[in-house]
Amino acid sequence: MIEGQWKSLAGTEVDITEKIKEHSDQKYNVHVGSDSCLNSGEKFRLITTICFREPGKGVIVFYRSKKPTSPNTLYKRLQLEVLDSIDVASKVQEISGRELTVHIDINPDKKFESNKFYDELVGMVKGCGFECITKPDAFASAIADMYTR
Repeated sequence: MIEGQWKSLAGTEVDITEKIKEHSDQKYNVHVGSDSCLNSGEKFRLITTICFREPGKGVIVFYRSKKPTSPNTLYKRLQLEVLDSIDVASKVQEISGRELTVHIDINPDKKFESNKFYDELVGMVKGCGFECITKPDAFASAIADMYTR
C-alpha cells in the first residue's frame, strides 16, 4: 500500500492503487519523481509524483504532498527526495509489475551545488534497480516542483 492522500492534477482525491492498476498496461511508461521546498511561513513540503506517459499522447499524473521534518542541509533534503521516490517506485512496481524510471532533482552540471551529490544519488537509484533520469530531463520531479509552490 502506498501511504498518503494522492490527487490528480485537477486536485481530485484518488485511490492510487486503483489508478496504478488502471494504468499498468504496456502503452504507458511509468515514472516517479519528487521535489521539495521550504516556503517562508510554511512547513517544509515534499511532493512526489507518479506519471504514466503514453508516448506521443501525453502524461497522466498523480501526486502526494507530505510535511516531514525539514532537513537542515541540501544533502539531506535531496536524499529525502530520492528515498521517497525509491519507496514509491518500489510500491508502484509491486502493484503494476512494470519496470519504471525514477527522476531526481539533481543537476549534472558541476556549476550547481547539487552536483556534488550526483554520483551518490544516481547510484542509490540504480542500486535499487531503477533507471534514473536527472535534470534537465527529469520531468516527473519538475511536475512535483509545480506543486511545491
